[in-house]
Amino acid sequence: MALEKSQIKFAISEQTGEMVGFVSRHSKTKKLKGVRENSIFGKKICVLSAELKGTILPNVLYNVELKPMHKDNGFVVVSAIPVQFKAEVETVVVPKAIYRINITFGNKTVYFDPKDGKSSSSRTLDGVLEILHSRNDIEDKESVIESFKKEVSVLLQEMERDGFYVQPIQKGVSK
Repeated sequence: MALEKSQIKFAISEQTGEMVGFVSRHSKTKKLKGVRENSIFGKKICVLSAELKGTILPNVLYNVELKPMHKDNGFVVVSAIPVQFKAEVETVVVPKAIYRINITFGNKTVYFDPKDGKSSSSRTLDGVLEILHSRNDIEDKESVIESFKKEVSVLLQEMERDGFYVQPIQKGVSK
């Protein structure tokens, strides 16, 4: 039996309390693709091998290797490696209008907007740093955070130069 590869997010099963994921076979390419439990497509369950139990986090994307179960009821996950995305830090400045730093990785974007941010997690430096530190899917996370901090100091200097008041707490790029 050949191993197949896919990407899956796992969740805790309400019936068994075990970590499970689901896959569906694409009708044209015949490749397995991770799907949600409530997917309308024909899906099969993926259970963890004994060696992986206790090592998998829920709602984190993993590159997995799957072995078919004996009666073709589903798959056993024999290998799972968390997916890590390369992050890009981009500063957007339109003088007197937009002052924003976007950190993009995978299909996610975390942004820092001290002028027009809607929540404290996007408007404050500490809020954005907290989000970045909590993410497990950023490749080379520490260098991304350092790059972000450098961009913040440049952004805040530009804001000050354009006549905006910058709070002293935001000036000292901490953590």
